[in-house]
Amino acid sequence: MKIRIKVKHLVLFLLLPLTLLAVFVFIRPSAGTDLSPAQQASADARTVLLQKLAASSGSARMQLIREKVVEPANVHSAYRFNVYAGGSMSQVNQIGEDEEVSPLLPADRIKLLEEYVQEGPADYSLQNAVKQLVYEYDAAGNAGDQADQAIAAAAQRVSSKSSAARELTLLRAERALNAGRFVQAGQLLEQAEFSVQYNESELDARAAWLQGRLLFTQGKGREALTLVNSALEEYRKIWAERDAALNPAGSGSQQNASGAGGVDGGDVDGGGTDGGGTDGGSKDGGNTDSGGSDGGGTGSSADGGGNNSGNNAAEQVYHASSSTEEQLVALQTALREAVKLGFNAPATLSGTLTKSDGTPVARAGIFLRAESELYHSVQSDSEPYQIVTDAEGRFQFSGVIPGFYQIQLGFSFEQIDGWTWPVQPDDWIELQAGSSVTHDITLQPLLELQSPVNSQVLTGDAVQFKWEAVDGAAYYNLSTTVEEKGSFFSYVTRQRITDNQVEIPVTELYNSGGFSTSSFSTVEGGEGWQSVSPASLLGFANPDSRFSWSIDAYDAQGHVITRSNGYRLKEETVGNLPFFYLKSRTMTAADKLVADQKLEEALEAYRNDYAGNPQDDHALKMLIHLLFAKHSYSRDAGTMDEAMTLLVKLVELRPDANFAFNLADYYLGRSDWSSYNKYHALYLELSSHEPDSYDRSQNGVALMYQGRLDEAREQLALAMEADPSHRFIGSYLAAELAAGQPLESVLELAKRYPQHSFSQGGYSWPLLIMELQAERAEAPAAFDKLLAEKLDAYLSRQDEALEQWAGEATPTALKRFIKAVLEVG
Repeated sequence: MKIRIKVKHLVLFLLLPLTLLAVFVFIRPSAGTDLSPAQQASADARTVLLQKLAASSGSARMQLIREKVVEPANVHSAYRFNVYAGGSMSQVNQIGEDEEVSPLLPADRIKLLEEYVQEGPADYSLQNAVKQLVYEYDAAGNAGDQADQAIAAAAQRVSSKSSAARELTLLRAERALNAGRFVQAGQLLEQAEFSVQYNESELDARAAWLQGRLLFTQGKGREALTLVNSALEEYRKIWAERDAALNPAGSGSQQNASGAGGVDGGDVDGGGTDGGGTDGGSKDGGNTDSGGSDGGGTGSSADGGGNNSGNNAAEQVYHASSSTEEQLVALQTALREAVKLGFNAPATLSGTLTKSDGTPVARAGIFLRAESELYHSVQSDSEPYQIVTDAEGRFQFSGVIPGFYQIQLGFSFEQIDGWTWPVQPDDWIELQAGSSVTHDITLQPLLELQSPVNSQVLTGDAVQFKWEAVDGAAYYNLSTTVEEKGSFFSYVTRQRITDNQVEIPVTELYNSGGFSTSSFSTVEGGEGWQSVSPASLLGFANPDSRFSWSIDAYDAQGHVITRSNGYRLKEETVGNLPFFYLKSRTMTAADKLVADQKLEEALEAYRNDYAGNPQDDHALKMLIHLLFAKHSYSRDAGTMDEAMTLLVKLVELRPDANFAFNLADYYLGRSDWSSYNKYHALYLELSSHEPDSYDRSQNGVALMYQGRLDEAREQLALAMEADPSHRFIGSYLAAELAAGQPLESVLELAKRYPQHSFSQGGYSWPLLIMELQAERAEAPAAFDKLLAEKLDAYLSRQDEALEQWAGEATPTALKRFIKAVLEVG
């Protein structure tokens, strides 16, 4: 039994979107190593280096430029930033102490790199130099022709049929394609069609990747998909042969780390719409591990059809997935979906990145990432759509395959200091065929916290939180964080606060976090459930822990305006620190056992405390929490039943909306409708806000299972309008079909409410419905009868029988649909 966890109970870990930006304040001294040359390197160091360069000439000067300009910058990609921020994932790169930071300004670098490209030796450093020069041109806002001319000049200096010449020509083609100069891109790809002695398989694959993108811009999606399928198969075959030669005894028994299954099978949706690595039960989408898959081996024929062969030679390769292969797989996924949906023209996206005061943010990275590619971190220099903002903060992507995308930004610490990008996980950009979209991005100043701050010690029965009021804010959400031994556990403690202050009883803080069974962190020194972190169990009940808090400000439409947590690097931006101590209680002997990670002993101690005093709600709450933790490892039904029996008593002692929600969810899972309706009503009575989209979705499903189909449809319709993730769209579609709505109407709903998750794209449900339409066209009467039969089984909760039926014999569209519906939530 999985307990579904409401948002305010979710334990957030370090893989959550914007975690370092939005879970705790990241404070960094103003003096130290930074990535920005203009701000970090001393004027003296720059002067000394320029003097050395001025005193040198000839080959010695070229050697000095190589050592001091080209090679240090080549240690990392030009697109490597301190902070990558996005709605679905963020990451941080700290510069190492042994890394050399150039003291040169961008203008210095451009001048010296231009000189090196013209006069330096025609070796590998020449290629690196021209790539760096092109980046600097882009960041300076120089015309594209200047960059193209630099690459062409470098190509003229190497052998015309060398790997270097082909790589540079492909670079020119890629830049032309990204800039919308499609004719030039085609001409350059033709020029790059020659064999080379070194690195030919990588360059062939890259050429195919570019050619596939170009073919799509010409309205030749099926041809592009066929080309990419073939290129991916050939690339994997080459690696299979290489691995077999290097490891004759073991290559045949290993699986390709980049994904099995070949490139000639599989449907666009992969046969289902499961949310991938999420818990599947939590209100916010489950655990925070991004999970998902890279889509490798789920290829298709040019029309998106076919079955997975499962025996392609490339399946037996044992090598780490390369960026080349990942690019081909990503393009294959995008093309396959585009072909099925009938997309036949590329899209363009442009915009400007500025601060709210109008200041443009120059030299920031802009990464346009397809929905299928959000499961992994930004891969510098190998993202299909990446650019750096110019001096005016402008960016543009051309030739983009239509689909759902998110933007990820790359910043230096200085650029993000004191500012935040108020992006949310469900901020999607849908680029339609032939569209030209403008998407401006504005950074907002971090809001200031007022109390409690700066490690204040609190001992009262309530905590008075106060913060700076934000113009245009309709409400605020307050999150609290427990810190222990480098681990952070954050909870949304109070939602929809309409004032810029709120008093929260200590007992409410003690309840923060609920009874999460999927979001515990483990620490050293224990095995199984006894390795659960004490901080995740005790939370605010431990007076020895340090706590912090944060505020998110929202407008009336539910969009984040700004937040308190972010990067504060300088004295003038640090402000008040959000830390405090809560010493309103002392730990019991059982609490101390938890703190010492003696959880079995603690379990018995809480049992004894509660048996000795049935009014001891703390002992009862902790006893339940430990039972949930134990069940998360043992999956023993008796442990869960005991916990829920005790939770009924806890709700009587300490009426709490979160506890009532847990009980309602438990009884929903057991189809005990009398108990479900009782505790759902109690939850609504105790809640401090109107039912949100998850509440309505869950209740809609419960009403559907109870045979109250019209009520269920009404609740699910309201939930879809309020929930940008559309997590329960599958249940809504099933309810509409069960009510007799035609597939055409249901398809429109699937398009209107796209569901997004780590392993499912926004087009998955529309594609499933389109497949149902095609299947129905062959035998309408028989299809309608079988659909009604299976939907009746679904509404009567015959899940096991449906799962067995869906897995039998030949796969069909209806089987895939029913399987996807069973996985909803």
